[in-house]
Amino acid sequence: MNARNAMDTVGDWARAATAFGCSLVGLFLIIQVLYPESTINVIAGIGGVVSQFSGLNGLITLLILVALVVPSSRSA
Repeated sequence: MNARNAMDTVGDWARAATAFGCSLVGLFLIIQVLYPESTINVIAGIGGVVSQFSGLNGLITLLILVALVVPSSRSA
């Protein structure tokens, strides 16, 4: 296994984990809408994360997160 295959494997795992996390956030958001008295408070958590993106550091962090989450086209 060369370095390129190893990095591709790590990248595939990271993309899978990110997709799984986004699916969980969506699921918990639906649960919170259907059962507002539940202890899962996704909306407040998302609001807390968004409120931390302020200034240049927040913009750079947000751009890095978007680059990680948005799927990129890979040539085979």
